[in-house]
Amino acid sequence: MFDVCRERMSIIPGDETLVNPDALHWAFLERFGRAPEVRVRAPGRVNLIGEHVDYCGGPVMPVAIGPATVALAARRNDHLIRAWSRFADEAVEIARSDAAWPRGWAAYIGGIVAVLRERGVPVGGADLLIDGDLPPEAGLASSAALTASTGLALATLAGAVVDRVELARSCREAERRYVGVPCGIMDPWACLLSRAGQVLLLDCRRERAEYAAWPGDRARILVVDSRSPHRLTSSVYADRVRECADALRAIRSAVPGIQADCLAEVSPDDLSHCVATLPSTPAARARHVVSECARVRAAAEALRAGDLATLGGLLNESHESLAVDYAVSSARMDDLAAIVRAVPGVYGARMTGGGFGGCVAAVAKAGAAERVETALRSAYDEKYSVRATVRETLPGEGATVTALP
Repeated sequence: MFDVCRERMSIIPGDETLVNPDALHWAFLERFGRAPEVRVRAPGRVNLIGEHVDYCGGPVMPVAIGPATVALAARRNDHLIRAWSRFADEAVEIARSDAAWPRGWAAYIGGIVAVLRERGVPVGGADLLIDGDLPPEAGLASSAALTASTGLALATLAGAVVDRVELARSCREAERRYVGVPCGIMDPWACLLSRAGQVLLLDCRRERAEYAAWPGDRARILVVDSRSPHRLTSSVYADRVRECADALRAIRSAVPGIQADCLAEVSPDDLSHCVATLPSTPAARARHVVSECARVRAAAEALRAGDLATLGGLLNESHESLAVDYAVSSARMDDLAAIVRAVPGVYGARMTGGGFGGCVAAVAKAGAAERVETALRSAYDEKYSVRATVRETLPGEGATVTALP
């Protein structure tokens, strides 16, 4: 989960050239004195549209990307988890009797171990090596990739057949309870259940998924890293979750008889009838969630129709709503999105992830990445004294498991 300093990378879905399996094998052998038994690769994701609505029960449209977290594991004869993170250059040991819970990246490891054991998966002791090329704090679901790769590796060692939907729920539970982030289901679902060449259309309320083909012959997804890290636990993410709950309570009070179990189920008509009576902050948060859910549905229709211009326009509208009504953008992210969408061949661009940094996602014609890169060098890099990266990708496959000889 370290960043690879290249200006522009063309990522083939499922490509592991940036994370050499042989090098990881020998690193494991050197560290633990024996060979790994299983290797799991869990990709990051970029959410095309549907930001900050998964925890409100709304629809989302993520895809898996090339950069991934990789976990190698081997069984132990006790219940001790020994984990070594190459990207953090740090080792931890997690025992069942530990009174002090691990922090940082190790909290995700300990969390998924605890949740799987609670849910009946016979997770025993294991040695773990964690590595990859998925940058942390970029809004690309690095935390979900960490819990997903670890969970799959440990379940495989235990001989358990784990339903991937159940594992996605376990990953969400681990992050909520043991890391303190009130996240939704989108990230672990995308890491575990994405399909190559297709966009995931996930109803987060009902946890039902459909897939729509991506027009890979004429369009690419660009992931532009702002080099301004976003930190989910230290951001206002938890505040937004609380504000959305407040908004739902206010709407229920203002619209007697409304049938809405979550904010995403509030209709645009119901909101229009009461928004003027709501306090300003709940009104703004509700406007974003309700309008974003409508944009996701329109985006799915545009994608199925092959209407990339409409899809791109919806991405632009999404960014504006995130900046104005949801207040999770920044002047720097607004600049970056505007620079990217002004490049010929780009249909639309918006911030993706928790906010206040991270990445911009764009839909563009094949070949537009080089022009975006050129625009960034003069209009963005000089202004912010960084070197933004551009990744050109197609929708990739979810997590893969490889048994090692």
